[in-house]
Amino acid sequence: MPALSHRLARLAFAGMVGWLALLFLPLATAPGAAEEAGHLLLLAPLVLVPLFLVASAPATFGPAPRSLDVASWLLLPGALGAAGSLLVPAGALAGLLAVPWLLASGAVAVWAVRGGLRRWREGRLDAAEAALTMGWATLPGGAVWLVLARSDVATGYGPLVGLLTAAHFHYAGGLVLVWTGLLGRTLGAPLRPLYRMLIVGLVVGFWGVAVGIALGRGPAGGSLVETVSVVVLAASAIGAGGLGLVRAGRIQDRMAGLMIAVSGGVLILAMGFALWFHLGARLGADAPDVAQMVSRHGWLNAFFGLWGALGWRRLRPRPASPAR
Repeated sequence: MPALSHRLARLAFAGMVGWLALLFLPLATAPGAAEEAGHLLLLAPLVLVPLFLVASAPATFGPAPRSLDVASWLLLPGALGAAGSLLVPAGALAGLLAVPWLLASGAVAVWAVRGGLRRWREGRLDAAEAALTMGWATLPGGAVWLVLARSDVATGYGPLVGLLTAAHFHYAGGLVLVWTGLLGRTLGAPLRPLYRMLIVGLVVGFWGVAVGIALGRGPAGGSLVETVSVVVLAASAIGAGGLGLVRAGRIQDRMAGLMIAVSGGVLILAMGFALWFHLGARLGADAPDVAQMVSRHGWLNAFFGLWGALGWRRLRPRPASPAR
């Protein structure tokens, strides 16, 4: 297991260097919101997924589960493929380059679901582990949308909505649930009822937004289903962020607590901005447009993910040295 953790940490470090370099390169998308969405999306496969996997995996000196070990080896070609798909014009080649990320995220989902089913059979699947399982199981959905968006398949949504949906699956569907699952591992019994409600809200809200986008053919609150789901998702995520802020103050590792507190606070801001985007016009207030949503909500999501991944990775229990 230490070898796996070191491999994922090195992958995340190299991915961060690569992602920073990509910020100075024009992507093969329309300039503006689509290009910015592509840059923000790439942070997940290059950096956040490896870091969150380190935090999620069991801390033991034994060998890593075979399914997780296989997934970890697929992450590098998957991340490189995702980046490559956004560096060439949309079409068959770009879609083909995104396929390795679909395979890698699928392998991660297989590991998570197998572990979740094993805990369920053993009676150990609590709300935190269920959130982690559902978060990782959602990840391939984002990869599917990346493949569709870069293949230039006529889905009827357009390339920008395709990229935004891919980002929605990676962040709101996957990493927010993973972050909340890791938070749940630290909570005591008194907070468990509230925590379970938040998990239900995150899952229902996320999938409701996905259905709403399908009905409205766009990301701008085109259907009542989407609007209601955004409220449920945002309220649940704001609650999770607030719970993280409260819990962070009691973490003995001050640096980890600070990182988690920053991440929770940024999550609250990001979801508050999402509410403004979807409800502003209905309430008679000036709402941001899609480009402003990407440049503000998108970057807030990136900061949430990065600070959270670093904080939870630092807090991950380290196994005691085996007896000699």
